[in-house]
Amino acid sequence: MSTLDFARLSGAVKGRKRTDTYFVLAGLYLLNAHRAPTTAAEVRKLLKLHLGTKTPPNISAILRNNPTLFTPADYGRPLRWRLTDQGIEKLQTDSGLSLAVDSNEDSFGCDVGIICALEYPELAAVIKALGGNQCVKEIGDARHTHVYRECTLTTADGQQLRVVATTSTSMGLTAAAIATTQLVIQFRPRLVVMTGIAAGTRSGNKEFGDVLVADPSVDYASGKVVLANGIREFQPDPYPIGLNPRLRAVLQKYRGADELFGQIRSKWQGKVPPAMNRIHVGPVGAADQVIDDATRVVEIQRNWRKLIGVEMETYGVYRAVHESPDPKPRVVSFKAVCDFAAEKSDSWQEYAAFVAAEFACEFLKREWAALWPK
Repeated sequence: MSTLDFARLSGAVKGRKRTDTYFVLAGLYLLNAHRAPTTAAEVRKLLKLHLGTKTPPNISAILRNNPTLFTPADYGRPLRWRLTDQGIEKLQTDSGLSLAVDSNEDSFGCDVGIICALEYPELAAVIKALGGNQCVKEIGDARHTHVYRECTLTTADGQQLRVVATTSTSMGLTAAAIATTQLVIQFRPRLVVMTGIAAGTRSGNKEFGDVLVADPSVDYASGKVVLANGIREFQPDPYPIGLNPRLRAVLQKYRGADELFGQIRSKWQGKVPPAMNRIHVGPVGAADQVIDDATRVVEIQRNWRKLIGVEMETYGVYRAVHESPDPKPRVVSFKAVCDFAAEKSDSWQEYAAFVAAEFACEFLKREWAALWPK
């Protein structure tokens, strides 16, 4: 809550400025709704504490009828309301007080935004890892293209994280970038996480279900096609995007996380690969191409010799976050190996989606305090 108390805000106005709208403005400001959206019920509770019987009876109507001062942060139930810049300006003008407002990490609207390319098996695995359908509710409304699910994730030290998840409307970079942009603008997460499945490279003794962390993500199809001496060749211009340095550093401890992967493996009821799964951090290529030819991966590796895998969405997610409004979220992709870009089959897709989702949720539970100390 703001360090400015209600008595000072209330006493700063007299006469016609002492309106119900002013008190609602003051309530939202004191609840930090310009940073973390709040509900009409929370505003009413605060005002009731200070105003008693003089509490405005129509708080919800005031919020709805003043769109320049208050705006819905999302369309779930109950609605969460954000105090706009114009609302803060009016509160400052009417009160004559200097109000502290800073654009920092506290202005995020939720903690984690999860993007998947597919409803099944990718998002289904995420929902299961978060506790199942009984722990998830749909939020948003039909004016928006994407369907959003919300739930709470409890970290190892007891923090309650607000998680919002959605899927792209189709596979590919463009759909992923659009879904990410919409998610970031509407819900303003601190961290965007992509989970799902990918094709691994054969180097590094990778196994089905190994988790690939894109650092950097590379659009390997970006570049120029030229004809030189009668030979057509491709000159890449990939504009790679990597991880936040703190996120990269925290991830390093999981390179030999047999204990964690053993726990994840024990939850799976079906067939498992012979070797224990691991995490691999390195360049992951992305393009709007399904690769069913191992020689194509070799071609990509000519430009990215440390390539650990290829898939179709992560670069779109990273680029959307990279170009999102301030304060920008951090972003990471956890995609598990379901094939090796040859002889495609669905045999390991469910297992790979399961491992990626379980690892992502466990990482958030264990490391949230290391990423954002209280």
